[in-house]
Amino acid sequence: MEISLLQAALTALVFFVAALVHGIAGFGLAQISMGLMPLFRSAAPASVVFSMVSIVTNARVLWSVRRDFNWKDWAIPAAGLAVGMPVGIYFFQHLSEEQLRLFIGATLLLAVALVVIMRQVSFVSHWIGETGFEPGWTAGVTAGFLAGILGGAIAIPGPPMIMYGIFMVAAGLWSGRRMKAAFTAFFGTVQLYRLASLLIAGAVTAPLVLQAAISLPALLLGAWLGILIFRYIPQEIFRWVVLALLTVNALILLTG
Repeated sequence: MEISLLQAALTALVFFVAALVHGIAGFGLAQISMGLMPLFRSAAPASVVFSMVSIVTNARVLWSVRRDFNWKDWAIPAAGLAVGMPVGIYFFQHLSEEQLRLFIGATLLLAVALVVIMRQVSFVSHWIGETGFEPGWTAGVTAGFLAGILGGAIAIPGPPMIMYGIFMVAAGLWSGRRMKAAFTAFFGTVQLYRLASLLIAGAVTAPLVLQAAISLPALLLGAWLGILIFRYIPQEIFRWVVLALLTVNALILLTG
């Protein structure tokens, strides 16, 4: 079994930073992890390591919001996920390293834009009131399908679900905590489904499992530290700094 100690150390450091930011800002685990790792290692194996490690994080967060979990909130997008994931895995297996980096960079830019929009929920609420639009089950299934494609291909399923969540919150159908519970359960399902698919495809190797095991303590430490210092950080400024850095990261992937 061969494993680069420098690569393993850098991977663990990325997970520490991503979990720290996620603990403070409430987002960024997938975006930071999958945005930074392709800068020093191949994107495909990096995404496999991320899928393994992120399952633990989603399980931990889901336990903290379990009282707000609603099975229907999870089941509707999960129905779309069931179909979208195989499409995403197909892309994962056929895209080149350069194409994966471009795909990740474009998805990061989209995620940043949607997080910015999400901070303008009042505007979306006004638009919904004006048009009478109500996000139904078809919107949830479609979001799950698109998230399955992104999750299967590059392990970043967030953007379609963020858009879906914006409308659900703006329409008054979800509270913030209910959205967090729905997202956490769904994203955990994405990574479990992806990991099982990649295991069958033979993409999960012993060195990658070892790197995930090495990275897990760093991720848990980052999450614990992020929660600990959450109240001492000016969150609004911190979130905008994170979004700016993610934008720079995306542009590096798109142009590098």
